[in-house]
Amino acid sequence: MEVFDRFAQQLARQGERLAPEERTVTASGDDAELASSSRTIIVPADWSANAAQSLADLLDTPRPLRTRPRPGVKVIGSLTPHIADDETRITESGLESLTTRLAGSLAWSAARQGAFETPEMAETFARELAASLTSRHVMPDANLIAEGGVDWAYGDTPESPDAPELPLQIRAAARTAPGQLRRVAETALRGSILEVGARVTRERLEAIGEACRRCSGEPDDCFDPRSNAALARAMRRALKDGVPEEAVERALSLARQGTGDDALGALIPDPLPQRKARLYVPPALCEAIAKDEAWSFEQDGGSVRARDFRTGIARTVWSFGTPSLAFHESPDAAGPTLFVNLPAYIGVEGSFDADLLFDAIRYWAAALALSAPKGAAWAGTISLTGLGAALTACGLAYDSDEGRTAAAAIARLATLALRDAAAGTGASAPGLGPDIPLDTLPAGFETVAARLEDAATPFLPKAALARPGVVLACGPVDSAVAGLMDADSDGAAPVLGATTTTGDVFGGGRTLRRCVRQGLEALDQSAARIEQAEDHAAGRGTLAGAPALSLEALAERGLPEDVLERLEDSIAEGASIRHALNRWTLGDRVCRELGLSSDVVEAEGASLCRALGFSEADIAAADRHAQGTGELHDSPTLPAEIRSVFAPVAPHGIMRMAHSVEQQIGGACAIALELDGDATIDDVSALIDAGAELGLRRLDIRRTASGLFDLLPAIDFDKGDYAADAAPQIHERIVERTVERVVEKPAARRKLPDRRKGYIQKATVGGHKVYLHTGEFDDGELGEIFIDMHKEGAAFRSLMNNFAIAISIGLQYGVPLEEYVDAFVYTRFEPAGPVEGNDSIQQATSILDYLFRELGVSYLGREDLAEVSPDRADPGGLGKGVQQEKLAQEDAAKFISRGFSRGQVPDNILMFANAPRKAASGRGDGSGEAGHYELEDHTITRAGSRDITAYSGDPCPECGHFTVAGGDGEPRNCDACGWTGPAID
Repeated sequence: MEVFDRFAQQLARQGERLAPEERTVTASGDDAELASSSRTIIVPADWSANAAQSLADLLDTPRPLRTRPRPGVKVIGSLTPHIADDETRITESGLESLTTRLAGSLAWSAARQGAFETPEMAETFARELAASLTSRHVMPDANLIAEGGVDWAYGDTPESPDAPELPLQIRAAARTAPGQLRRVAETALRGSILEVGARVTRERLEAIGEACRRCSGEPDDCFDPRSNAALARAMRRALKDGVPEEAVERALSLARQGTGDDALGALIPDPLPQRKARLYVPPALCEAIAKDEAWSFEQDGGSVRARDFRTGIARTVWSFGTPSLAFHESPDAAGPTLFVNLPAYIGVEGSFDADLLFDAIRYWAAALALSAPKGAAWAGTISLTGLGAALTACGLAYDSDEGRTAAAAIARLATLALRDAAAGTGASAPGLGPDIPLDTLPAGFETVAARLEDAATPFLPKAALARPGVVLACGPVDSAVAGLMDADSDGAAPVLGATTTTGDVFGGGRTLRRCVRQGLEALDQSAARIEQAEDHAAGRGTLAGAPALSLEALAERGLPEDVLERLEDSIAEGASIRHALNRWTLGDRVCRELGLSSDVVEAEGASLCRALGFSEADIAAADRHAQGTGELHDSPTLPAEIRSVFAPVAPHGIMRMAHSVEQQIGGACAIALELDGDATIDDVSALIDAGAELGLRRLDIRRTASGLFDLLPAIDFDKGDYAADAAPQIHERIVERTVERVVEKPAARRKLPDRRKGYIQKATVGGHKVYLHTGEFDDGELGEIFIDMHKEGAAFRSLMNNFAIAISIGLQYGVPLEEYVDAFVYTRFEPAGPVEGNDSIQQATSILDYLFRELGVSYLGREDLAEVSPDRADPGGLGKGVQQEKLAQEDAAKFISRGFSRGQVPDNILMFANAPRKAASGRGDGSGEAGHYELEDHTITRAGSRDITAYSGDPCPECGHFTVAGGDGEPRNCDACGWTGPAID
């Protein structure tokens, strides 16, 4: 086998871009339990953080730290199998470890079978394989990355990959086809229902266990719904949502026994596995559909109108995105898979390097064929990917004759390379597709044309066809490997959007994709025009110079410099101007200075653009200026012929591209078409007819979520929380019966009075002072809270303040305080510990736990949240008389705000702590007369300490207090103000 060193030379030319570099990533697997939560991995410098993390996740199995050559094996140059030297194991250090073991094992296996004339050629072959991996021209699948060559490099036994589950094959001509299609739809719907039911059931049962664990009362009371209000609510919700009573009872029993929520899995059914299905549509059915004829099923299965059958298929695909369709027979991908990254073969000025692609497929196809078991059906799969990005980098429009011709040429070149490798190894190979007119190839494909012209078309294997061949396909990359490639497109799909995010964190800026920038350079666009195009697509990241709504316009309206700086920071982080220009960015003081009333700020505080006089067109233009459009097909600075290269591609264009590729590779070009939510069944039928006309080998169609799916989470059907401008139209009909018509109203905010009452509670939680301020509605219901922290950092205090604002807004919009209490009590984070200064709570697991337990005790009467309850502290009632007597002696001014009442509370107001009660048994004098009521024998210390039973119950004509004693022939006097009056008989 002839081997060149093209990949090694190109790797050397890359220089610092592919130089090894250490990265710190999150540890996974067993390594996370050893030293720390992070580990160091070595990857090329141009790899993104996401690619480094993806590689670390795949290299998570500890391997021997020290190895030695395995005795008794054939040594070929430096390619020698190794075994462990001791028991010390660590995870592999990075990409070099992967390429060494995988390329070395494949080269050694090929050399053992006489593929190379000299050991030096085998070593060159190993270096070429390793270099193609390092430069990401080729990327193995997840199992090859994790387990490939571990027996050769370490003496470990590789784990066999799970056998892929083949899709359910449905033949349109079979008599069972209609029933199978119906079962596919039923299975998909049943699986969705079971998934939702299992999720709801698990949440409701976990809530039962959580209510028991969070209870701080007596154990018997915590597991009794009559004493634990939270448990009662959780059980009531579970039963209301249809959870079986048996499951509720068992969840409570598991909680009582201290079993965690993981044991609930036995109570919840597993989701129904949904097996993929594929429907093979023969050409005869396509002809019957085109001619509107009847379609007869085999074995006396009856007949049906062909178009009706097609409509039934389209309805199932439209509803569930299954089954996938095949209009031409082709082998399924099998064995290990290698993904050929086509954009990596684009050189300077958009030229395609045909020699590198030919070598890559030839080397890896030979390696797969020589290492595969002879009894296997296929040696493996080589899948082309990134076709859309490669065409864009060459400056070619995806949906154009030039683009399809270039794609067909690349596919034919890959087929010729695969046939060359098969001829040298004695493996089977695919046939060639129709010839390509080489004179129609676009600029940059000169080396491809030369390779295709010089290639020998006859397939002449050097040995008998005794080895399994390699499947050549074009499809998407596995999800576990996709992160390694930093690709701009996947499989045969076009490039979606002209921009990508910079960095690896949410909120970063945007820039042009690498393939888009290469395409503009290949189209001879100047650096200045490319920069203008990038400003249009990715945005400028600033409002400076924006049309209408700009920094200059905002400054003219009176926004101060510090507000503009905060606004620019938000814009630079990727926020829309609509959301960045809000009441919190401006501040209440600036809002008042700008003349914005409190009602306007309250109603439009989340977006003040319109309140400041800007129209929707101004806002949209500012957003396009700052954040870009994400596309180049509408860029005003580019010529029309350049914009057409970056135009969005319709589904029919993707199907035509797949057809061009499939004609050359002999395998499937898997494409997945995503239709808009408003697509109809007829639209799906039209795509099925188009796929049948082209004879595609793989076609998946699914409908993305419509606008209703985005609207559903925002609607509260129980409370009628609908948008104010979406009032339902009511059509009345006269009927001979009385009906009730319910008119839903939008949720309205309940405003607090300008002068409101409440209280301030000071406490210390784990040594941190906390001040809780409450504000109440006129009826005493909680309407707002404020949280002040002492000697905390500015960030933490600001976070708590904004949290309090969020809770207050929710309370004013009708969110029950009970929901907040259940959500936040017993949350655990620092600061936590003993509570000082609160008479009901002594320990708290966090600041939020303390605050919402305090609110629950004070406003909801949730004594289950209080650790010191009068009833539990004194179950027998002993000592209550003294306690109430002390309360009666308290000064009333201690509990009433003189400032709130503006001094209108009289100085002689009294506190009455005792109340009438029914005698426990009979009369107080021991007569046992039923129905007699007695008063607790307590006194109030006021004007002679008169017994409360001596008062007549009449109001005082002077002060109005019910502290008038006397009567029945005795003079009357008031203990409150000293009024005296004549006796009354």
